[in-house]
Amino acid sequence: MGAPEPPEDGAIDSISQAMSACAPSSTFKFTTSGDVTTARIGGDDVAWFTKGAYTVRMIGPPRTFDPGAPAPLVTTTTWIRTLDAPFDAAATSSQDLRAWLNAARAANCATTMPDILAIAFEYIEGTPNDAGYEFGADFHDYLGIDWDPPDADVRAANPAQLGKLDCSGYMRLVFGERTNFVHDGVRAKIPLSLHEAGAIPRTSREQYRSGPGKILVPFRTEPPGAERFHGEPTAEELSAIEIGDLVFFDTDCLYDVPTPSCGTDWTTISHVGLYVGQDAAGDRRFISSRIVADGPTVANTGGFSIFNATPGVPHAYPTWFRAARRF
Repeated sequence: MGAPEPPEDGAIDSISQAMSACAPSSTFKFTTSGDVTTARIGGDDVAWFTKGAYTVRMIGPPRTFDPGAPAPLVTTTTWIRTLDAPFDAAATSSQDLRAWLNAARAANCATTMPDILAIAFEYIEGTPNDAGYEFGADFHDYLGIDWDPPDADVRAANPAQLGKLDCSGYMRLVFGERTNFVHDGVRAKIPLSLHEAGAIPRTSREQYRSGPGKILVPFRTEPPGAERFHGEPTAEELSAIEIGDLVFFDTDCLYDVPTPSCGTDWTTISHVGLYVGQDAAGDRRFISSRIVADGPTVANTGGFSIFNATPGVPHAYPTWFRAARRF
């Protein structure tokens, strides 16, 4: 992760933004609309909590992630932290929310507590934690440790999969194994299971169907009688997906044949990634563990890591897009 040296004015603006994003505040105001509770300081929105979800989207110091050539850089002021339980506005006092936000904002400005986005980038090519890809490799296989799930017997690590992750195992490592925040002595990690609803299950299709949080874009198919469906998310669907959300794909869907062959329900979901933000070209980048890239990537190896339709860009993942969820 890195960025070119900004112009002087830009550097001053960045310093000012970082200071304001880190400073503790006693003036947070909270408003709830639908499932989302928004935290404001003055007239500025600074954080968003979603009913039933662990993840909290926050405004923090600007930073730039380098996906690796030839993909454009991703610059964002969004930080993603997780709560130690699904958010419930009715059961959470404003005092507790203020305390959590001030602690989380301080963590965003520290160097020892990476958030969900920074953790995800720790496993791309060229990093000390560089992970390879192998189908069936879960988080504990990558780590080389046995895992005792709450709904099954102990799962022994596969020595042949040490240092490797498949797409859903990667999401489980980032959201469920790694600690991205500690508040009042409690480490924020989302529970993991094999199949239990409300925890992070093992496969991408089950993460969509019964994972924690909220479905943002339900599994989508071609409406009867409609013009040929090519999968690309609509403007309305894109507006529902925020940084830190999971995006799901049917990578077996074929459109370049006279009779397209695509799945008709959630059981055909075969891939999951994490939306990390818009790149310098304005495209929506997701990070995922993929076969051709041999591990986690947000670059263009084996297909552009974007899920919005863009003229001139190979339409692989945009046409395979099927759903989105917020953990």
